[in-house]
Amino acid sequence: MLRRRETVSALAALLVALAIAAWWFGSGTEKTASADSCGLIAAYGGIFEVPSLVEVNVSDANRAALLKGVHSCVEAKLTADASARYHAMAERLRGPDTSANEQAERNFVEIELAAAIANTDAIVQQRQVARQLVRGWLVVDEIIKRQGAGAVLVESGASAGASHRDEVAAYQKNCTDAGVPVPGSFATDPAWTFREHLGSDTAIYFVRSDWNDSEVWTYKDAASGGFCVALVRRKADRDEQFVGTICTDSSQQKACFFDNVIYDGASTKRISWEDFQKRSFSDLVHPKDGDFCNLCHLGNNPFIVHPGTALGMVVRSMYAAKVPVSQKFEFLGLGDSPSPWTNFDAIDPQGTGGCFSCHGLPQVTSGSKFCAGVIEMAANRTMPPGYWPAKPTDHAPLWPDNHGCFAEELSPLAKYFPSLVKLKSACTGMAEVACPSQ
Repeated sequence: MLRRRETVSALAALLVALAIAAWWFGSGTEKTASADSCGLIAAYGGIFEVPSLVEVNVSDANRAALLKGVHSCVEAKLTADASARYHAMAERLRGPDTSANEQAERNFVEIELAAAIANTDAIVQQRQVARQLVRGWLVVDEIIKRQGAGAVLVESGASAGASHRDEVAAYQKNCTDAGVPVPGSFATDPAWTFREHLGSDTAIYFVRSDWNDSEVWTYKDAASGGFCVALVRRKADRDEQFVGTICTDSSQQKACFFDNVIYDGASTKRISWEDFQKRSFSDLVHPKDGDFCNLCHLGNNPFIVHPGTALGMVVRSMYAAKVPVSQKFEFLGLGDSPSPWTNFDAIDPQGTGGCFSCHGLPQVTSGSKFCAGVIEMAANRTMPPGYWPAKPTDHAPLWPDNHGCFAEELSPLAKYFPSLVKLKSACTGMAEVACPSQ
């Protein structure tokens, strides 16, 4: 992370970042990253892998080398005219560097400048990072920490709010009335069961690569047959802990969401796993005041799991009947304005082949975080089951290029190619392109 800046300038920087992101959200076009994209991209105080946009651990020891590599790659994509404009503008940023942090800070600015001028894959990747930062992959608290603007935001009332505080009781009643359990605390409700410690397997799931420890708990309501799955995520070297709980009815047609976040005055705060275990679920915030679960949890069921993995097998053990791929689960009690949580119909409700044989994947709108945050990561980590090596980055990406083609080494997976082409079309809003040679 970069050093803390003066709070006023930090707030200005944050607002610029949010403005860029807001512009991107409203944009109707998006390029698709090509095979010669840089392996990393730097934006908004972080360095991210491409195309997964998983954040890289950055320390004083590796920051300079990482930034130099990203900087060189982005600059290399500039045309001669763009390069001249870039260097003229970058020169105005130059000045005496009084610390390594200031040098790093300037490098971030220059990388973002080069990406904007080049208008190539780099700017697409930075826009995707902006979307993740603002819409929840990295929670808003982290943007604030990156910019050192926490105090200013709290004083201005612009920090995460508590606008749905009075709706918590009604929301949880809606859940129980629909057969979706709202469990008791972990400390007092005997229906909670510890199921699995994921340990080193944590990194293969849908969390950033620096999450290195996690465990799974389940809850079954004897009366309704509804159930809950709680995933506890930790970092060995940080106090940060996330506990997400998803509860659903027995057929997974309706779902309710809970985070380890409570109200704190006019704002909210995340609490530790130790504190959370003692809490009643009635203490937790309304989902719309918490994380943006609706950006990734979409499709025929509310869970994001890889079949055949430890987490996937735990979730599968909680229900008997297979969930139809044509089903569209409902975000219970969250469909009202403002900011309604909505699901999408299945891309292929008949489940005709490839990925769609097992997964009821949603017909999302182009640019959805579900694409970069779920689909592309799954296709390059564990899907299809049993194929990927121990290090998922040691292979060509299982994702079509701009011509609808895949690397030759992926030919054993050819039966999945048509469904991946269809997925890319949904994610980009572009027409399906079938590879002429495959």
